[in-house]
Amino acid sequence: MNRPRTLRRGAVASLVAGLVMWAVVLPLVAPVAHAAQVGRELGVPRVSVTPTIAPHVNLTINTSDVPAFVPNALHATSGQNLTIKLVNSGTFNHTFTLSRNGSETFPRNWTPAQLSAYFSAHVPLVNVSMPAQTSRFVNLSLNSTMAGGHFEFVSLIPYQFQAGLFGFLNVTPPVSATLTFYVNATDTYTFVASHLDGSSVTKFPVAVNVFFGTLGVLSHTFTLSAIPNYNLGSLNSSTFFTQHPPLVNIAAPTSTGSYTNGSFVLNGPGAYEFICTIQGHFANGMFGFLYAGVPVPTPVVVANLSTALVQTEVLIGGGALLGIGALLAAAAAISGRIPPAEGGAKHH
Repeated sequence: MNRPRTLRRGAVASLVAGLVMWAVVLPLVAPVAHAAQVGRELGVPRVSVTPTIAPHVNLTINTSDVPAFVPNALHATSGQNLTIKLVNSGTFNHTFTLSRNGSETFPRNWTPAQLSAYFSAHVPLVNVSMPAQTSRFVNLSLNSTMAGGHFEFVSLIPYQFQAGLFGFLNVTPPVSATLTFYVNATDTYTFVASHLDGSSVTKFPVAVNVFFGTLGVLSHTFTLSAIPNYNLGSLNSSTFFTQHPPLVNIAAPTSTGSYTNGSFVLNGPGAYEFICTIQGHFANGMFGFLYAGVPVPTPVVVANLSTALVQTEVLIGGGALLGIGALLAAAAAISGRIPPAEGGAKHH
């Protein structure tokens, strides 16, 4: 075999290998590298601002001849002004009597005399009669000292409290900031990003918005534990979320590029784990953490095998092979024509 034919074969092989690298391998690697880069960006909160709160809130409590306030739990934010509409649709009279002590719960075995004596010694924030078949309105301003309090309200009509006519006004501090994250799910059972960085938060509660999308075709969920600094197990996660409802549970949309939103409030710092609850996904490694008010752990790097590096090496390798092919083709052209001229020497 002569030198020109050897060069021709080397040139063709190098050209083919280079074209395969550019045409086949690179398109497969590039999206993965892009997803990794997007993941690093998605893990950083898009928004961190101090939101405003509604200055005035209207609430309604209903009562009837059933011994219960409906609802028996009211939620408001310190700094708000409340207007509470009290509706008694029954035939019995009631009272709406609100304690000013936000850290006390009345013993359920108190007698009517004991309950009455308490409010004689501790003037209530509100004490309004609710005659049968009437409506009343109560105005209440929630100042900053009430933040974090759980203020019990009762009926002072004898034995109505003991029968269940009580409830709570829960006053939370205004949220200090709103964080917004974008998270994608992949068909390789990963979240992009798997580490959401809220380490800059210094004051709680904080509101969080998560926009959840998909990079593939499989179904996924973004399900966030309400218990900070607790590592879920793949065998007990279903039981755990039955006992401790998640802060948010978002199903990924079916089309790539669209997002489903979920919002929640974090009341304290910590690492909050999120998983995919689709059977088998968590067990295959589909989990991540939202770090709020605590540092994001530095990952242990065993080797620099990032997809960005792989993509760069593919580019360099493909270009090198194409270059080698071009050089060999040029050398073959100099040493012998490609293809040989008709009538040229034949080699046996």
